[in-house]
Parts: sequence; C-alpha cells; structure tokens
Amino acid sequence: MKRGFLFAIILFALLLLAIRFVGENHYKVEPQTIPAFAVNPDTTIFKSVQALLDKADSPAESMFYPLADPHLALISRIQLADNAVESIDVQYYLFHDDDVGRALLRALVEATERGVKVRLLLDDMDVGGREGLFTKLAADNKNLEVRVFNPSWLRTFKPLEYLARFPRVTRRMHNKSFTVDKISSVVGGRNVGNEYFDVNTEVAFTDFDILASGAISRDVTKEFDAYWHSGLAYDVAHLGGSISDAGYMVWSIQLETDLGKYREIIAKSKDLITDRMMRAELKPYYDRGEVIFDRPDKVITPLLDQSGHLAPTIMKLMGSAKEKLLIASPYFIPGEVGMKLFRDLRERDVEVIILTNSLAANDVAAVHSGYMDYRRELLEIGVQLYEMKAFNRDHSLSFLGSKNASLHAKSFIVDQR
Repeated sequence: MKRGFLFAIILFALLLLAIRFVGENHYKVEPQTIPAFAVNPDTTIFKSVQALLDKADSPAESMFYPLADPHLALISRIQLADNAVESIDVQYYLFHDDDVGRALLRALVEATERGVKVRLLLDDMDVGGREGLFTKLAADNKNLEVRVFNPSWLRTFKPLEYLARFPRVTRRMHNKSFTVDKISSVVGGRNVGNEYFDVNTEVAFTDFDILASGAISRDVTKEFDAYWHSGLAYDVAHLGGSISDAGYMVWSIQLETDLGKYREIIAKSKDLITDRMMRAELKPYYDRGEVIFDRPDKVITPLLDQSGHLAPTIMKLMGSAKEKLLIASPYFIPGEVGMKLFRDLRERDVEVIILTNSLAANDVAAVHSGYMDYRRELLEIGVQLYEMKAFNRDHSLSFLGSKNASLHAKSFIVDQR
C-alpha cells in the first residue's frame, strides 16, 4: 500500500515536471523592440480633445472625466470605437462572451472594416474555449490582431498547470484600458462583461472608470506597448483551437444582434458623454497625470522579487498623506505591511477612511474572512470602516440590470488631491 502510494506520488511529480518543461519551451519569452509612435493631429478625436484642452484656465496637457454610471461607461466605449480613425488598443483581464462582450467586440470589428488598426490584448484567464473564434475573427479581419498574455499550455486542465508552472501561470494581467487614436483612453476597474456594466446579471459590480485624454493617453499607449511587445503576449493562433464555419456564423450574427441593441439605445439618447466631447462641450477636470503599472516581466521574476511591482509606489503615495486617505477596495486584506502604514498614518492624526464589501456583497468569501482578522484592530487605531451592503439599484438607462450590487472599484485618494 505504501509502495503504491509512493509510486503514485513519484508519477505525479514526474507529470508536473513534464508539464513545466513542455509549457516553458512552448511559450518562449522573446521580447520585441517597441516601435516609436506619433499621434496624428488630424483625427477627429484629437481635434476635439485639443479644443477642450485649449479651454482650460491654465495650460493643460491632459483632461479627465469620471465614468461612474455603468451604462454610460459602456456607451462611451462603443462611441469612442465609432469615432476612431487610425487605431484602437484594447487591454483587459476578462472579456466575456456575453451581451456586453459581443457588442463591444462587434464595435471593434466594425472599426477594422473602416480601416482602423485594432489590437486586442487579453489575459488568458478568460480566453479558454474561444481560441478558435478569436483566431478566425482575426484571420477574417486583416486590421485586427489578437494576442493572449501569459497563456497556459494546457488548454483544458489548467489547475494542473498552475501547480506545475507556479508561479508564472498564476500571475495574471489585470490591466484594463481602451485607447482610441492614442489620444483618448478609458481606464479603470471594469472588465468587459455583463456584471461590470449592470446588464442582464444577478449581481452587478459597482465600479469606476475615467475617460482620460491628451498626453496621459500617450502614456497609456506606452503601457500597452510594453505588454504587447513583452514577448509574453502570443498571437491567439499559437494557442490552437478551432471553430466550425456554422458555429462561427451563428456567433458572428449574435455579435451584430447584441451591438444592434445598444445602437438603438444610443440613437434614442441625447447629450451623451462622448457626444459632448466630440463637440468640445464636455466639462472635464484638467491636471497632469501619470500612468503606473506592473512591469509585464513581473510574471517571470522570482516569487519574492518585487522590483517590477507597482505596490511599493502605491504604498509610498498612501504614506505621503498629511490630512486624509480614502480607500475603496473590494478585496481588502491589509496584511502586516498595510497595518503598519495605517498605524503610522493614525499616529500622525491622518484620517483614514476605507470602503470595502460586506460579507453579503463580497463575491470572494475567502477574502472577506482574511479581512475580518484585521477589522477589530483597524477600528481600535481609529480607521473608519464602511462595508457595502448588497442592495437593489435603479438607473435611468435600463439595460435589464441586476438585482444586487457588489463593490469592485479600486481607488485611493490622498488629501483629496
């Protein structure tokens, strides 16, 4: 019995070693030279953005507009794609095959049909089973490129590869951006899927995006390029997968149908955010901005190496608070490093206010259990804690929304600046 058990363990270990060897050699890291780029001042969006920047009270290079309403956030993405002339760069952790995902994907395809170059960069977490669809879609649209970041070699039994190729395949790309003509971007916490835009879903994630235009959008493009050319983003065709012509046709028709629903809503709506921007009538916030992000090669660095992480930069910014620190985090586990930060801030009489999910609103119960270990001490040192309840919501724009909401936004504000 013992010998059989030992033999099974040895076989399992050998299997993991084989998966690790094959996976690492199948996806070799070969970084590409990042090409220089220029922003075309003759595009319609550039002219509209520049007209708004010229209205600033003092010289400004960037402008920002909040996209809190999920429905308007989705419509803004579709309309930005409609106004693209040269390029659209799309980067997401999750890009679902649902009402929202198909509608937005169709809007991108329509842009390629006008001659717009579209680059779609997806994390592998949400691609499984659709490799064939994306491969054929890119093959049928010469202006569309689809790459997958840090893919698994095993396309079906991924948990086995998580063990074999730890930590590389467990490190994911959570970046989320949508950039048009390198001059206007939507960045924030929303992935692409029904639950992030309150469409036909039981639970909607309360989230937040920003429409960022001007010089800041060029920095978003540089971040995108860093990942696209990192050698860790592979053409989707490299992953294999296939789709029948009949299945592809049905899916293509569904794309058109889902986008058509939003076209009807857009046609009936007046004075939308993107419309106002294109008419140079939007009233944005003007300021300088900086894009910070995890380096893409973080996924292949040693487990304890934090040189490519953005966390130290964020901690330093939080620690610079002199009056007030506001934090919104759906999955809040401060850890000892975070607790030390909060103790130091409270000793300096800095007001610390934190919003996170209640147990009822949290979609990851294990995370909430970790947070509970710190809740009492946080209150004792004077941190103000607020927990979001799962509650019904009502919107003026109806997309057959959710019954309940869960916080998904991740943001912090230092001294209200």
